[in-house]
Amino acid sequence: MDYIELRSFDNYIEANIVLNMLRHSNINCHLKDEHIITIDPLLSPALGGMKLMVHHAHVERAWDLMDEAEQEYLKNIPCPVCHAHALKTVSVTKNHRCKLSALVSMLLNGHSVEVNKIYRCNNCGYDFKELPQQEL
Repeated sequence: MDYIELRSFDNYIEANIVLNMLRHSNINCHLKDEHIITIDPLLSPALGGMKLMVHHAHVERAWDLMDEAEQEYLKNIPCPVCHAHALKTVSVTKNHRCKLSALVSMLLNGHSVEVNKIYRCNNCGYDFKELPQQEL
């Protein structure tokens, strides 16, 4: 069977939440390197994290489900500045200036191009790296 890597995780709990959400929707998927990283988390950067592998026939539906779940989650979180419920995810790609820094990034992080996720409020335009803590 042909599987495609959709995403990698450093966090075992988050990886399994996404995995179970997809399996519940009858998506054929599994986590690659889950056991070795669970046993030795220090290997995660070298292996590129736990990889969510999805059968090629289910890739598009899996992306749609993950995007839908994230958007639904973000609707419940207010902006820390204007308190509007209008957050969205933005990906910022950082290319390295030289081959040496790309190599070092590959060795330490498991990939040569850094993609960081930030959150942006559609109402006030405020950008932040971490979601604000919600009170229970």
